[in-house]
Amino acid sequence: TTNTAAADPAAFEIMKNALYKIAEEMRVVLCKTAYSPILKSAGDFSCGVFDASGDMVAQGPDLPIHLGSMPDAVRAIVKTFGDDVHQGDVFIHNDPYDGGSHLPDVTVVTPVFCTDQSSGPDFFVASRAHHAEIGGRTPGSMPPDASCLAEEGVVIRDFALIRNGVSYESGLRRLLTAKPFPSRTPNENLADVAAQQAAGIEGVNGLRRLVANYSVNTIDALMGRLLDVAGDSIGRWIRSLPAG
Repeated sequence: TTNTAAADPAAFEIMKNALYKIAEEMRVVLCKTAYSPILKSAGDFSCGVFDASGDMVAQGPDLPIHLGSMPDAVRAIVKTFGDDVHQGDVFIHNDPYDGGSHLPDVTVVTPVFCTDQSSGPDFFVASRAHHAEIGGRTPGSMPPDASCLAEEGVVIRDFALIRNGVSYESGLRRLLTAKPFPSRTPNENLADVAAQQAAGIEGVNGLRRLVANYSVNTIDALMGRLLDVAGDSIGRWIRSLPAG
């Protein structure tokens, strides 16, 4: 029954577009709750929906430079924390060696539980937002002559922002304000991270509503089919290119 529902063309289109709308709704929430103009006005952020292994299955109308590496960022969280993830947990990082891009692009990852927590998260949602300032030698955190990451800004590696119901925002503030090159606007950073958390909550709720209609197994099968369809589509396009 599960695979039949995901294979039905009409159901496939309905569920595919429902996943897309979840990512789009995350974007609306982030935009309306963000603090800094670079997010509220410029829209320099992206949102996505991911399967349990960290593969992206839906994205908002966002930025390719974010979306191309976000799956690696989610997979970094999966690799670091494994099944030791709980409902309500929130993770954050910007490490360019682990799925990030430049340091101002901060990723917030939220696991989604729709069934038994003992088996690990069913899905993930994530947002990546460009923070106007995150430390470094020059304001704006993009010094042209930096020789190491510390000179570019604060590096956040797989940080558990909320863990087992406990908030570690104070630890993130300490990280943002640590020498030698702290963020010049830590309050703004934390406000924008809170907006990313709100977007994650919207994504979690959207996936739970979808699962209530179709079940986890059906949505999981749909996600697998989405990846297959995308792979077939891009494969045909690549094969159509002339030699050279």
